[in-house]
Amino acid sequence: MKRTTTIKIVLVAIFSIVSMTSVRAQRVALTSNLLEDVVLAPNLGVEVVFADTQSLFLEATVAPFKLTNHYYNKCLSFRAGYKYWFNQALYAHHLILDGVVTSSESGWGDTALRYEYLGAGLGYGYSFIINERLNLIPSIGVGVAYVRQYEGHDHMLDTGYGVQATVTGGFMPMLTRLALTLQYVLK
Repeated sequence: MKRTTTIKIVLVAIFSIVSMTSVRAQRVALTSNLLEDVVLAPNLGVEVVFADTQSLFLEATVAPFKLTNHYYNKCLSFRAGYKYWFNQALYAHHLILDGVVTSSESGWGDTALRYEYLGAGLGYGYSFIINERLNLIPSIGVGVAYVRQYEGHDHMLDTGYGVQATVTGGFMPMLTRLALTLQYVLK
């Protein structure tokens, strides 16, 4: 998926979340997945509560780093979804219905692998309350994704998936969410 299309999808998702809710500061939280931070993929998300037991979220991850001349991993990912909280929004058990779009490229030596996927899944999470404004939320989800993969030499992928690059694609079951999220509730 082209990056301009991805950006358009994210902007529509942001507009949809904002237009469907009456945003009040005590009903908004900022999030960051600590597992992605550990692997040098900074991320940030926002979660908006629109009912006592329901919320919408949008998260973005980017990994623009080249670790060495022989190894790199670049990633751009957006995730949007809905959470149903069993007790009260932003606290305790919740179900997650989310979608994700990701474009990633890894390289080692002269070989490169690029993949793009669009997926949706169902997950579960639990919010551990650290203090009045801070929560720690482990979550996991499974689903299905359409994955397209390009494999070849590094210089071929940079020029638009060169002639000798191998292209494969199809639907597959996969882990769509694995997170340890730090959540800051705004007031």
